Amino acid sequence: MNMAGMTQGALAKASGVSQPTIWRLTKGQAAGSRKLVDIAAALNVNVEWLAKGQGEMQGPSTKEGFSHTTPAASDVPVWTLAGKTSETVTTPNGVRAKKTWRAYLIDRNSGCAEATAGSIVIVDTEIPPESGDLVIARVHERISVYRYLEGPSNGFLTVDDPRLPAVELSSSAELIGVAIFLIRDLRR
Repeated sequence: MNMAGMTQGALAKASGVSQPTIWRLTKGQAAGSRKLVDIAAALNVNVEWLAKGQGEMQGPSTKEGFSHTTPAASDVPVWTLAGKTSETVTTPNGVRAKKTWRAYLIDRNSGCAEATAGSIVIVDTEIPPESGDLVIARVHERISVYRYLEGPSNGFLTVDDPRLPAVELSSSAELIGVAIFLIRDLRR
C-alpha cells in the first residue's frame, strides 16, 4: 500500500473489500481473504507474492490464471505532458474503464479546491464539456485542472480565484478531457 501510495480506505474502495478486513490483514489478524485476487489487482501485484511472499512482487505470475501482465478492465493509463506512461490507476469501485479515459496525477495545487496536489483525475477525452465542469487542460506546457466555462467561440478555463483572468481555449490552451473521477489525497 505504501509503494502504491494508497491508504487502507483507498485500497478498500479499489478492491471492493471492507476497510476493517484490510486493517485485519495488515495487522496479521486475518489469515487471508476470499478477495485476495481483487486486493492484488488493486495493488497491481502478483497474488501468490501477496498471499505467500513467493515469486516476483510484480511481473508475470507463476501460477496459471493469476497473470497480471495485461491491464484489468478497471485500469486507466496515466498520462503526462510527454504522453502515455506505463503506469495505470484503478477506477473507483472497479468501474469498467473506457478507451477514451486517461488519468493524470496533479503534482501541485491546481487553483480548483476539489483538485489539490496529490489528486488523481480521470478524464474522458471524448465527451464535450459543459459550463462548470472540471477539466484537464494544457496551458503553456503545463497540465492542470480548470473549471470550464462556455464562451462565444471556444470556451474558457478558470480557477476558483476570481482575481485571475479566464484563459480562452486556443493552441496554447488546449482542453484534454472532462473530469469523470477525482481521487483526492486525503492525507494532506
